[in-house]
Amino acid sequence: MPISWKGLLTQYVGRLHRNYSEKEEVHVYDYIDHKVPILVNMSKKRLKGFREMGYENTSGQMRLF
Repeated sequence: MPISWKGLLTQYVGRLHRNYSEKEEVHVYDYIDHKVPILVNMSKKRLKGFREMGYENTSGQMRLF
């Protein structure tokens, strides 16, 4: 679902980081359709939101540090 608002992004990613005994790693995938300009702009906003949450883009992947 395409989103760009930081609050919703924080909520969605935060749910993935909830602690569960069986959970070892969390992977967040952000798919971008580069042929649709509005989706590209929304992805840029998400990228900023990911960075503000402490993620870094390494080798084309966002990682939490």
